[in-house]
Amino acid sequence: MNILVCSKISIPAKDRTLPAWEYLRARGHTVVVEHPSSERVTERPDAIISMGVTIMEETFEALERFPGVPLYCYMWDCYEWVWTNPRPGEYDYKRYGELLKLAREVWVPSQCTGRRTTQWWGLTNWSVVLSACPWWDHPNVRDDGYALCTLRHLPDPWDTVFEECCEEIGIPYKRTDHNLSYEDYQDTVAGCRFLVSHYYEASTGGLTLLEAYRLGKPVLISDSIWHGGLDYFGNRAEYFRGGDRGNFKLLLDSMYRWPAPIPRDCKEYIETNFSDRRMVDDMVRRLDANAR
Repeated sequence: MNILVCSKISIPAKDRTLPAWEYLRARGHTVVVEHPSSERVTERPDAIISMGVTIMEETFEALERFPGVPLYCYMWDCYEWVWTNPRPGEYDYKRYGELLKLAREVWVPSQCTGRRTTQWWGLTNWSVVLSACPWWDHPNVRDDGYALCTLRHLPDPWDTVFEECCEEIGIPYKRTDHNLSYEDYQDTVAGCRFLVSHYYEASTGGLTLLEAYRLGKPVLISDSIWHGGLDYFGNRAEYFRGGDRGNFKLLLDSMYRWPAPIPRDCKEYIETNFSDRRMVDDMVRRLDANAR
């Protein structure tokens, strides 16, 4: 199969999706990945995969050049605040919905993102394809005694609750907010006591949770119906009642003072379930299912 992947580099330090496309090539497919323009593509593809709202306009361009080619959109997230309290310069999600309506199938990283796809655009042709995570080893995994949140600041209703609650109960914390170099970020994760994903809504909960869990770090996650952490961790995480500040503080304090060991197979669990190979295999299965 000849596949055109419309994708942009997601973070300065590392393109989190390129290894997946290399594996797709290794399976015998012809893959062209454009960051961001499809201008250099000359051969008509058999399918177009569009990786998120950031590549929306280039995907429209590709569809104009190759009418009739099946489109598959991986939609990472579409949160309530995008509609009710958007940031200045936010992506045009109404226009993105017009692109999603052209897709043969919309791939989402969690059930909650799928439900938003139905809620905002009325689409039911979505399928969960869990994201891979770019795990890494670290020479100095340790416990420096702080809770860690790596989520960036967003207009989420629980945006600042992590810091507020840590200060109220008197436990050390750090929040990286995507401001560190990749090396400093890795070292900060390696030194934490546990990871926290407290937002009301998060499509994956944050892939750092997976990276940290592989290093042996426990994770505390909201059980909000709009938080995707359950899709990734099942019964392997600690959950607080979403929206319940008192319960959140209780579990923050408990995990800080009495950190529980996580299962010995944490590394195997991540490498088996969240590899580029597994993610691409799931995409190929969806391509095959839709080709029948």
